[in-house]
Amino acid sequence: MNKTVQNTIADCAQERRIAEDWLECFTSALEAKDQAGVEALLTEDGYWRDLLAHQWDFRSLSGRKTIAAALISEGAERGVHGFAIDPRYSAPRHLTRSGRRVIEVIVAFRARIGAGSGVVRLEQGGDGVYRAWGLMTSLQTLDGYPEAVGEHRPERVAVHAEGDNWLDRLEQDSRFDTEEPEALVVGAGHSGLMIAARLKAMGVRTLVIESLPRVGDVWRNRYHTLQLHNEIYTIDFPYVSYPRTWPAYLPKDMYAAWMEFYALAMELAVWTSVRFEGAEYDEEAGTWSARLCMPDGSQRTVRPRHVVLATGGVSGRKNYPRLPGLDSFAGTTVHSADVRPTDDYRGKRAIVIGTSTSGHDVALELTQRGCEVTLVQRSPTTVVNIDPANLIYALYKEGRSIDEVDVVSIANNFDATLASYRDFSRMVTEMDKDLLEGLEKVGFRTDPGYLGGGYFANYLHRGGGYYLNVGASEYIIDGRIKLIQNDKITGYEKGGARLDDGSLLSADVIVLATGYLNQEADVRSYFGDDVADKVGKVWGWDEGGELRRAWRPTGQKGLWLQLGGVPQSRTYSKLLALQIVAELRDLK
Repeated sequence: MNKTVQNTIADCAQERRIAEDWLECFTSALEAKDQAGVEALLTEDGYWRDLLAHQWDFRSLSGRKTIAAALISEGAERGVHGFAIDPRYSAPRHLTRSGRRVIEVIVAFRARIGAGSGVVRLEQGGDGVYRAWGLMTSLQTLDGYPEAVGEHRPERVAVHAEGDNWLDRLEQDSRFDTEEPEALVVGAGHSGLMIAARLKAMGVRTLVIESLPRVGDVWRNRYHTLQLHNEIYTIDFPYVSYPRTWPAYLPKDMYAAWMEFYALAMELAVWTSVRFEGAEYDEEAGTWSARLCMPDGSQRTVRPRHVVLATGGVSGRKNYPRLPGLDSFAGTTVHSADVRPTDDYRGKRAIVIGTSTSGHDVALELTQRGCEVTLVQRSPTTVVNIDPANLIYALYKEGRSIDEVDVVSIANNFDATLASYRDFSRMVTEMDKDLLEGLEKVGFRTDPGYLGGGYFANYLHRGGGYYLNVGASEYIIDGRIKLIQNDKITGYEKGGARLDDGSLLSADVIVLATGYLNQEADVRSYFGDDVADKVGKVWGWDEGGELRRAWRPTGQKGLWLQLGGVPQSRTYSKLLALQIVAELRDLK
């Protein structure tokens, strides 16, 4: 055995001993309700993020006095105990997190109603003592309601000559002829399919409704060359992975086919071509009366105890801004979601309004189809080349399983998250220096992201405002896509856009790449003003550093929002499902 290997083994053993010693002291202090003892194990500027383990919400605390007091009181109330290194996951090891050198320890623990997973990040002080700078605890299972995987796989019906087979039973269960669904999921995109799969795996009768004719049409019907901007290793769905032969960046139709397959493979009850028309909550009965418009135009009412709105990753309804004179435009006006560039656009002139992802993608495809495109920039945009952008998912390349990634990825509080995003933004800005300089030279306004956190901070803050470059930026720099700032346009008229110098920017088509309204609009439309006022703002960080209303109590009993891109939807869908199951089975 060479010296390097020997040193590595010795380092691993030392890191494990440090972790075990800390956990032993931590457990003893908690059992003794020794607040001073717990405080001594935490850094002064440390944080604790708890997701359902000690209370029924997502919450972060800072400062060791506050943390220690809550750990003891809430831990005793919820029966939290038995912290130990989790043997299922990576061993304790030194890593850099949010710019700090720590030993990261993945732990398992028990609570009165189930089991949990957590992350402890130990930082060595100037006195040589290791204390927890970061601590995360999360409920992961409920006793009596395990996910139907592994040893808990369900047995399917035995097939007899005169009996129902698997498909017969699946179709029968999907009709809900004899009993109501316990949960209604509105939307069969990735968010809806993921929460439905989690709920079904935990034994919840779940119905998914989708307004489009086929699962996956939400992607299948989008512009021709669209590809996902996340690499395939980051976008696993719960319980399954993609074929190993598939490309790193999935084309939209391949992804649509996957979604359709997933719904069947997970045995989900999905009603397509069914429109959700709203619901009213009966406080006394504890159920919703949800009105559905069926494919034949008839009406059906279902009465679930829970409704999960999954009508878009972060946003749902198209945003049509009021632009002066646009109604008088004689050409075609279309939202970017409805653009289907074909060779019919060759030789035509297009104005594309908006410089986030859809604006760039549509402008690029129209240009490649022979259309003359002018891109209108309304506000600064964060631009990152696609390969550097995906470095933000470096956690997935640390040799961890998806289940382990889903635990570690929720370990940061707001401050730690923002610090890591700022470090990442500085790194990719340097990597993309030439690209950004080229854009600025032609007048494109770039942006460092919300609070300097780059494109991902923009995503979590507002659900947009960025572009991951797959080629459009080079077209803007060399002039194949023309650029104009919105303040140069005084208004729109029959022939196009009138500029502030009096000239006319002629157009045959105007594309509104103006984004989408978030779920606040859906909540108000489907459930009325009273419910919408209870729910309030959706998405973006709240005062406690958690995302507003996503995967957690909304303020309206029985109403939940399943949001986020694929990685967030996968990770948090388990936590959302646990909350719904706990309420259905009276475990709270």
